[in-house]
Amino acid sequence: MVKVVSWAAWASFVASTLVEFAARIRGRASPHLPGLGSAQWPSAQLISSVALAEHDFVRFVGADASLASGRPTMARAQVMSGQAHARVLRLTHAAYQVRRGDCLWTIAERHLGDGDRYTEIAALNTGRVMTDGARFTQPDVIRPGWMLRMPAAATDLDRPQPPITDRHPGHPSDAPEFSRPHDGAPSSPQPPAVHNSPNTGERPAAGRDAAPPANTPQTQQSRASAPEPTAIVLTDGAEAEDSGPSTPVAAFAGGVAVGSLLTLARLRQARRRGRRIALPADPETLATEQELRRLAAPDAHAHGRQALATLGDVITAAGRHLPPVLGARVSADTVELLLAQPAGTPPAPFTQGRTKATWRLDLNNAPHADSSRDVLPALLTTGHLDDGHALLVNLERLQTATASGPAELVDRFLATAATEVITGDGPWFDVLAVGFPELEAAGARIRSCTNLTEALGLLADRARDLRRRLATTDGAADVADRRLHDPDGDWTLTLLISRNTPSPDQLARLVDTVTALPGGLAALVPGDATVVPARFALSQDDHGPLLNVTPPGMTVRPHLMPTESYQRLGELFTVAADTSDVAADAPPYDALTGESPLPAASGANAPSTSIPVDNQQEDRKSGVEPARPELAEPESQRDEAQDAVQVSILGPLEITGTVADLQPKMAELVLALTLAGPTGLRNIQLAAMMGPDPDTPKPSDQLRQLITRTRGKLGKAPDGQARILCDSAYVYRTHAITLDWTRFQELADCGAKRNSTTDLWEALALVRGPVLDGCYHWWLETPVIENIRAEIVDAADLLAELELYAGRPDRSARAARQGLASDPYPEQLWRALIRAEYEAGNMSRVHEAWKACLKAVAEVSADGDPHPETAALYRRLATVRRPLDDYHRGELEWRS
Repeated sequence: MVKVVSWAAWASFVASTLVEFAARIRGRASPHLPGLGSAQWPSAQLISSVALAEHDFVRFVGADASLASGRPTMARAQVMSGQAHARVLRLTHAAYQVRRGDCLWTIAERHLGDGDRYTEIAALNTGRVMTDGARFTQPDVIRPGWMLRMPAAATDLDRPQPPITDRHPGHPSDAPEFSRPHDGAPSSPQPPAVHNSPNTGERPAAGRDAAPPANTPQTQQSRASAPEPTAIVLTDGAEAEDSGPSTPVAAFAGGVAVGSLLTLARLRQARRRGRRIALPADPETLATEQELRRLAAPDAHAHGRQALATLGDVITAAGRHLPPVLGARVSADTVELLLAQPAGTPPAPFTQGRTKATWRLDLNNAPHADSSRDVLPALLTTGHLDDGHALLVNLERLQTATASGPAELVDRFLATAATEVITGDGPWFDVLAVGFPELEAAGARIRSCTNLTEALGLLADRARDLRRRLATTDGAADVADRRLHDPDGDWTLTLLISRNTPSPDQLARLVDTVTALPGGLAALVPGDATVVPARFALSQDDHGPLLNVTPPGMTVRPHLMPTESYQRLGELFTVAADTSDVAADAPPYDALTGESPLPAASGANAPSTSIPVDNQQEDRKSGVEPARPELAEPESQRDEAQDAVQVSILGPLEITGTVADLQPKMAELVLALTLAGPTGLRNIQLAAMMGPDPDTPKPSDQLRQLITRTRGKLGKAPDGQARILCDSAYVYRTHAITLDWTRFQELADCGAKRNSTTDLWEALALVRGPVLDGCYHWWLETPVIENIRAEIVDAADLLAELELYAGRPDRSARAARQGLASDPYPEQLWRALIRAEYEAGNMSRVHEAWKACLKAVAEVSADGDPHPETAALYRRLATVRRPLDDYHRGELEWRS
């Protein structure tokens, strides 16, 4: 009897499954099978689960696998303003905040036009951790306050919706979980915090730009009598194509992000006048650089270096030996040095840490340190401890270290470590790299080896040299101590890092070579041997990768680059190191407005021509500075211009003219709106841009608070209006706020068209340093920044040429230096400086400029050599003196 019942149940389940499967394929509701309800229900659940699995493209990457932060792909940016070259932010998915009574089917019906498209929403969210810490796993379980990703094709996300009853009678769906009566989203057991937004200074329309959280306490009567607005964040779904979830870009460690951006800036030398540097064609590769900007906040590595620089100063002043520093625990305010053994009373401003083998420094009260005292070059960021402190280790003190654990984690750890040490902006040290061809273009610090045998040979040569110098010179026995007290000596650290696992014989040779010397050598290789002095042991738990570092015997959560992100970063380095250039209207620069009006360089697409000389230039050659015509301007406009808030991006970000100091997020908001120009930004765009990353928009109530408080600190415009305006379409614009880049473009354009040195000097006077120096907002796009850098260099190059041609080499040299203050690497400006000093008869400054050029080139060139044209120019000018007229007849091609 049992056998018969079992077979009957099995047959019922198979029949129900086939019926459910056929209905799902046809896209129709499943027919009800009389007498088989108990079997049809699990069949429907099984088919629904399979259908959802087909849509599950969400990948888990980054430091914490529990955070599935899939990063949306950036669509082709659009021009926001012809004045500021800003762009529209468009992402490939929108977002919706769940409110009480919602179910996934009703959300899909309202915003996708078909309730059975709920599977698309489920696919975008499966596995994601929601605002209350719960994970989205089932399409019929959602809670108020959850932020759901929506397909970009979703509509009416920003339109108020009528209230929904808590109990749904069932929908015309082929999904049993929604076709039967069911409850809508219940009250969340742990509702997100509600922030009340002040209304001071807020326009009525701006107050409606986004809804309050769905779980704001309301009475049942109010819910039934008034439409409940839908919370909207992210993007215009109607404008973007629904391409589904994109490949996420993983989180980098802060040190990797900062170092990589600095390396890219060094590699990207400005090209010929009117041309632009080449950028990767792959939008995902460009998006990787934006991810670097998002993560490049002041990092633990920078704090650790600050503490070590202070340590070097006080140790030198006290005449003491350097303590044996294993590493450091770093927070935002303190650095605790971890010593291999107690080293006596710490010198002020250091104090005793939690043990006798720790020295603590309060960064807020630390004196300014000399960066040249940074005596421990090979600091490696390993990850974060449970208390939130970052752990940095001194590879030189660890000597030889191995990385062991799952092969995939070990490879990611080594790739991340190699990237950080090779791109780091700290003191100089040499890196012998095995198995990292992607980083070969990252600068002169790296020496790429074909295999471990070659690397071990080079390391042995370095060991012999160090041993000889230690034996023949006086000083401390430790190489790090020598580096501190003899900064002019060649006590450079050599670090070997390998992706290839050494054989037992190679490992034994490596350990013997490194440990035989008191510093100066270090190595990090894969392997699980116990004979090495230090070990990095990787493992995995439910929350992601773990890394145990011995010594000092601590476990951290590491930030590991996925292989895909590492390869994209290598592509960024390779393209940045390419010396070729592209036209100003080539992709991705074609999205920017207009072409540069500056004359094209010789050898570019346009033919080379001589420089026309107008009457003004003739007057200047004779020593008469002509009067510059002024445009008529109404008195009211002059008053308004004087009272305007000024945003300056041609150097570190500065915002002047406000009635009170702006906090960092307020300054970011003003910058975004100013760059957007008169077109402005919609509230949904601002929500995305003000969030910490493109997938975590700023909540609507917090955005309103930010805008309101920023308005208050900006003050009123002369006409009495607020400096941030909002219209009925929820578009925010700046009012009576000026931008130095806009003014620079006006002056540079006028100067290029008229060959006016006066206009060009006024333009360069606005340049205070590298563009947006130290500003790492994730939404700042590389083509925009590179276009600004190129136009500054072009203007400085043209001005130096005009001044030299006019017989003013001293002013020509000053123009070149002004351009180099913004970007110290373009060789055309170094050539202009060398020529100007030569024509001024300052041969000592010619040699100084040449040496400075070599130093700059060494930071960006893989071989450390300048461009052949630069070298040929210096050799020619250093050996023969030629009259200016002869020079111009034969050398006008140097305009390139």
